[in-house]
Amino acid sequence: MRNLIRRFVVLTLVLASLFSMTAFASTNAQTEAAVSKINQIRIAAGLNPLSTGDAALQSAADERAEEITRKFSHTRPDGSAWYTVNPDVVYGENLAENYATADAVVNAWMASPAHKANILKADFTKVAISSYEMNGVTYWAEEFCY
Repeated sequence: MRNLIRRFVVLTLVLASLFSMTAFASTNAQTEAAVSKINQIRIAAGLNPLSTGDAALQSAADERAEEITRKFSHTRPDGSAWYTVNPDVVYGENLAENYATADAVVNAWMASPAHKANILKADFTKVAISSYEMNGVTYWAEEFCY
């Protein structure tokens, strides 16, 4: 009986690991698609595209995406302001929840004057987007830097 329970636990962990990797990979594809769409919008508006790959900015976006699953707000769960996630690199932020695709989230941001202003701010040179799925809801954090 113990052996059967062990096998069940191991199988459950393996399956959970596979499903979480699949979700992560599709999330990565969606965040990359969101960056691409945002850069297309910026280029069409006569602006330079935003670069990616800044590790500190990406870390901030990852942290904010996880945080907003607990408290959806520009105020962090500990009560501090959004930019305190890393005040050396974070100068603008867009958040969203419950948009499953890059197209849907970027369209929502562009329909909001404040979010659109961040996307089209000429001074921003870098962006990092992260998404986090919890209980079937996708949470998005987009962080901007000069």
